Amino acid sequence: MYNLSVIYRCSEGVEIPKWLIVKPENGFDWNTETVYIPLNQPFLRTSQEEINDDTLGISLLNSELIVNTELPEHIGIHFPYVKKRINRLRGEPLAPIFKLLEIEQLIIQISDLQIIMQTKSLDIFSCNWINF
Repeated sequence: MYNLSVIYRCSEGVEIPKWLIVKPENGFDWNTETVYIPLNQPFLRTSQEEINDDTLGISLLNSELIVNTELPEHIGIHFPYVKKRINRLRGEPLAPIFKLLEIEQLIIQISDLQIIMQTKSLDIFSCNWINF
């Protein structure tokens, strides 16, 4: 099970969903090839200021996301691509040292979701949020 948060930004007086934060309840299983996250589940609406800077997260590229026609309201994350990119980053001189198991959240740009899912809007992020 995954907990979702959506970070909104205000643009010209309108709040626009910008990032989807995916947090697993029991950590990510990095040995799984692809996980599918249901996007039609309730999510926490949040702002960038509310994000904990001490939480280790990694942004996903649209090339690491997958659509499965049998699961139309889900987005897939292809872990082999993510791990390959992380391993390349580890060779960079200023890259932080961390273990895969320390990653607590994945960050997906909403615009990447729109491209991958071939839609102009993701209405679920404007009406399916919960308040805590």
